[in-house]
Amino acid sequence: MQTLHQALLLKKLHLLQSCGFSYCEPPFLAPTQQRFQSQNSRDLKAIVESCKLCAQKSSEPNFGLCHQNSKLVFVTLFSLFDRQMRFGSKASIMLKNIIEGVFKLSLREVSILSLLKCEIPKQNEQESVELCMGYFLKQLEFCGAKTLVVLGSEVYYFLTKDRNGYNSVQGKLLKWNHYALFPTFALSLLVRQPELKINAHKEFLELKRLMGEKYA
Repeated sequence: MQTLHQALLLKKLHLLQSCGFSYCEPPFLAPTQQRFQSQNSRDLKAIVESCKLCAQKSSEPNFGLCHQNSKLVFVTLFSLFDRQMRFGSKASIMLKNIIEGVFKLSLREVSILSLLKCEIPKQNEQESVELCMGYFLKQLEFCGAKTLVVLGSEVYYFLTKDRNGYNSVQGKLLKWNHYALFPTFALSLLVRQPELKINAHKEFLELKRLMGEKYA
């Protein structure tokens, strides 16, 4: 019933928007929170690593980095880490450099989470994200951060269901599900087009300004 109510509300908001109304924030739908018996991040990690929800997965689940009292959470679609939690890919090394070089934070001051905990075929991504969403939301509770850095349009869509153009929200601080959401470039895009790193750097500096944080 709640899902139907949210769908009807969203339809009404879109109708009003087509008639000329505008909104300061996109009308996001709050994701459904699943309930787990886990009392801490360690318990949840064990649940994720033994997950059997997706028959299509082609890898073992990866929990990501979930640190208590994180100042920022960086959100990707797939995990950046291998089973040993190493920064081995170009994308993961780039993110490490952004965290330490731009934000001047240690890795223990942030969390790096993925919506999908396993490698999933493209055609099954949406279904699998919905199955994994409860894990992700519980991780957010445990890490304690209130600002999420969304790395790419796919992650943004899966979180918000907002089908409007990504360019209209990229680089802006939005409200979502009691969190501040900052959509920015996908790491894979920055790897393919390194000339975009200049724009990405500007967006990260803007986030620091908007957060009002004073970094060393």
